[in-house]
Amino acid sequence: MLFTMALLVTLVCLLAPANAVLAAKVWAASWLPMATVLDAADATAYSDKLVHASLFAVLGGLAARSWQQGRQRWWAVAALLLLGALTEVLQSAIPGRSASLGDWLADALGLAGSLLLVPPVQPPRPRSLGWQA
Repeated sequence: MLFTMALLVTLVCLLAPANAVLAAKVWAASWLPMATVLDAADATAYSDKLVHASLFAVLGGLAARSWQQGRQRWWAVAALLLLGALTEVLQSAIPGRSASLGDWLADALGLAGSLLLVPPVQPPRPRSLGWQA
């Protein structure tokens, strides 16, 4: 359930028109006490890469927890990488947005980072009968 909700939030964030993204940025800046300092320092120059990596890190972590078997996990990783590529292609058709190889690489890095933090499930070892031969 959490994976599905995170997937929907990711799609909304990545496929929103540029004017909606700008409006959300202005709204968030209105709540930040140091927004003018951050804007003057151009601290958000590459924030889109951070957003991409963060969204896919959350998706990857939730996918790894949902599909714990090794084979299932690799299918989920492949699907998420294809989703990242598809969203980049679709962004080129959205007004004010454009596709970027750097964004897709940020998606892949976020996904890889999350998978490193969630280890795969190891099959249980057979239990001993209590005596050694």
